[in-house]
Amino acid sequence: MKGFGVPELVIVAGLMLVLLAGFVPSGTIEKQKENLLFSQKVGALGAGTYDYKHIPLADELLLSKGIEGTPLYEQAGPLEVARGVITSEEHLLNFNIPESTVSQLDSLSLSFDVLETNRYGPLKVELNGHEVVSEYLSPGDFRVTLPLEYIRPGENSVRILAGSSGWRLWSPTYYVIKNVRIKEAITPEEERTFSFQLSEEELNSLDKVRIAIGSIDASLEGDLAIILNGERIVFEGIPGRATFSPTFSSGLRQNNTITFKLLEDGSYAMRNVKLVLFLLKGGRGGFSKEFHISEEDLALMREGKEEGVVELEVKSTDDAPLRVVLEGEVPRTLYEGTPERGTLVLRFSGSEATTTNTLRISSAGDYYLGDVSVKLVMK
Repeated sequence: MKGFGVPELVIVAGLMLVLLAGFVPSGTIEKQKENLLFSQKVGALGAGTYDYKHIPLADELLLSKGIEGTPLYEQAGPLEVARGVITSEEHLLNFNIPESTVSQLDSLSLSFDVLETNRYGPLKVELNGHEVVSEYLSPGDFRVTLPLEYIRPGENSVRILAGSSGWRLWSPTYYVIKNVRIKEAITPEEERTFSFQLSEEELNSLDKVRIAIGSIDASLEGDLAIILNGERIVFEGIPGRATFSPTFSSGLRQNNTITFKLLEDGSYAMRNVKLVLFLLKGGRGGFSKEFHISEEDLALMREGKEEGVVELEVKSTDDAPLRVVLEGEVPRTLYEGTPERGTLVLRFSGSEATTTNTLRISSAGDYYLGDVSVKLVMK
């Protein structure tokens, strides 16, 4: 029998390599393209009612921008005040100062123009029953700063009257005035920031947060922004006076800030400002899982060579939306809606991730979820 020569051995060796290549385990090549970070079963989600937690921010919140002095009372006139034996005429000016404003008043002033007078007696001004002016005025402009120690929260009054004409029994003292104005000046504060904390348990059961404001007084309406953690705008516009309760549900973490900021000229006095947390109870309010990305993989993601993939198995759904949030470099809502049954696939980039990240899944509805996994995939 003739043995194999060199050419035949080369051919046989090549065939063996081809055959062996066919038996390479099927997952070997895929493992080079995918890096599983975690896989975990979620289970039932939602299926509960609410517990509520109130976080007070401020009893009184005053914001003002571009306001040098806010008129509290205006009357064009003309008005006449007089005092004699048989004649007496005076004017009472009522105005309101909210309790939130009193402690922050810089000054309060009364001004008017004197058109005519016989100067038989002084013109007098009383603030809440205290005499603050008694002068013989001539025609022209008049302005006086009212003492703040006589101001009280709520209703106040200024009385303008004439003094007696003395021995001139036949003629009363009279003054004719116009453009009567009472004006307040307040130290402007264009924005206020408050800090608040949430526990891990509260974050897991949190469905939404509502900003509750007891009342709003607007001396001048201007656009207001409410900003969560310095980056997420949860409201922007002119707040309604009757109902104003902005609601948000993402971008929260354990340590938070919320900022109220005027974007243009305006003046608002808000009372009883607080946050109301809607916490799900009677079922699992949410799913939370921390995961890590290596520095090497994060660099590849930021170069665009890798991307993150979230796969979530949805077994039963509800009308209430399902929310999936990635808290990495910045909080980002990956999904908010009502998914169909099957596998929900979501993607995120290196600019949205960091080395330590948290995936949060929540809903107010009844969901049953299977496995959730996060992996890195080569592009």
